[in-house]
Amino acid sequence: MTRFRISRRSFLAGVGGALGLRIMLDNLVAVAQGAKPPPRFLMMHWPVGTVHYWFKPTGSGRDYTTSRILQPFEDAGLRDDMIILYGMDSNVGSGQGGGHEAGTPMASTGARCPGTRVNGGEEDDAAAGGPSFDQIFLENVPDLKAPGVGYVNAICDARVDSLETSTQCLSYGYAQRSIAAARGGSGGQLTENVPLLPELSPAQLYLQLFSSFMPGGATDANQEAAAQALALRKSVLDFSIGELNRIKTLAPASEASKIDLHTEAIRKIEQQLSQQIEDGTISLDSCQAPAAPDASLVGKDSARNADYGRAETSTADDAIHEQIGKAHAGIIKAAFQCDLLRVATFQWSPGTNHVSFGGQYPDDPKAIFMHHPLSHDIGDRSHVMSSPPTNGRLASIVEFLANVQTWYNTRTAEIINEFKATEDTFGGNLLDQTVIPYITEVAETTHSWSPMPAMIFGGRALGMQGGQYVDLSSGSGGGRSYNAMWMTVAQAYLGADPLGALSGEVFDDRNADPIEGLWSPPE
Repeated sequence: MTRFRISRRSFLAGVGGALGLRIMLDNLVAVAQGAKPPPRFLMMHWPVGTVHYWFKPTGSGRDYTTSRILQPFEDAGLRDDMIILYGMDSNVGSGQGGGHEAGTPMASTGARCPGTRVNGGEEDDAAAGGPSFDQIFLENVPDLKAPGVGYVNAICDARVDSLETSTQCLSYGYAQRSIAAARGGSGGQLTENVPLLPELSPAQLYLQLFSSFMPGGATDANQEAAAQALALRKSVLDFSIGELNRIKTLAPASEASKIDLHTEAIRKIEQQLSQQIEDGTISLDSCQAPAAPDASLVGKDSARNADYGRAETSTADDAIHEQIGKAHAGIIKAAFQCDLLRVATFQWSPGTNHVSFGGQYPDDPKAIFMHHPLSHDIGDRSHVMSSPPTNGRLASIVEFLANVQTWYNTRTAEIINEFKATEDTFGGNLLDQTVIPYITEVAETTHSWSPMPAMIFGGRALGMQGGQYVDLSSGSGGGRSYNAMWMTVAQAYLGADPLGALSGEVFDDRNADPIEGLWSPPE
């Protein structure tokens, strides 16, 4: 057995440090030994809540009719891959921070915000009171630890109102630090979980993940290199089988069955590689580095922006916003596919964003408005909760807000369908092996944290039961925490009792039991 490990290390050194190829070859070993495709986790976020009467489907369970805002997912054929949730409470007793500013870390960590930071701008920039669920799952689920990079965070536009960190960050680590407090804390200081800030540039995200990967994907040169590497692997396997047979003659009889099992696993790999080499069918199609993004493709970033009174602008961002989002998502998808990565976060923009959209304002198709600034012209919560306003201008603003969320949902549906159409290096469907919670930071434009909407995509192979709508705002489900959604997701990784498995974590566990009927143990 020792000789086999040494030979394997020699082989990997001979590959020349091509991380993706090394992982691919290791995965071939794992598959031959009966390993299942690994789980993945992708937290996605859309900004500024929703227009409730156009978000909520009618009906319940599997017998529901989709809504106007959710129609893009239905049109994309994702109904059976999606769980729609409504009516949860994201207020975990923050007491500190603005609506978007506290809402973002509360939604991603499920923990109370201990106060707000001094940032040179407004005093409502909330600090996180615990690690985010991407980091909680990474810490508690060994199978989410990929052989490549541990996790990545991406954002498509990072402009905020006034120097906020909170609204442009979904991910927070276990490490803590003391910072100057604007509100809360003690003696002018408070303790926060350290923000794990997202990458704004797709080119930089690409370098984080693929700089050690065999460059260029499935080019002729790389196909030949892969074939050579696989042939080398075959020779190592041949040698290893010979070594195991020799060891069997020396080992105690009680160890013979173990050696036979190991030999059989190696023989299966050797036969597979022999066939591939002889047939000339060596391919990297199941694991390719995507094309490197143009370095100039970067989301906008400004720490302080004029707001509220100047929502109309002359430059639309939606085209470049879509391009950046799809570049980030494509890189994450490829890294999941190649098993370089199993945990990531993806944020379209902060809740306090300044992303501008053209063609979405109903009264003037040529008008261009910034999303979050225009949302502040809706001062009455009833305008987005119960029925459209009768005032013409307010009605147009509500239409704009619904159109922008529909825009986000259309692009998100396209991204998720890319996952659905992808097979990983283990032969599993990428969407079926990935749970994708799709969350927002406020219930609606007036900054409430209840009733919150959310969606969960994928995870079929992990036990998630798609094709359902659950309204938790009334009846027996009333008062359910946003963390009930997180515990429902957690079942895909931790089984039927995630609260027990995560009992040492700091998120608020009140009313956080998993939502019934949305997960069952996979076969």
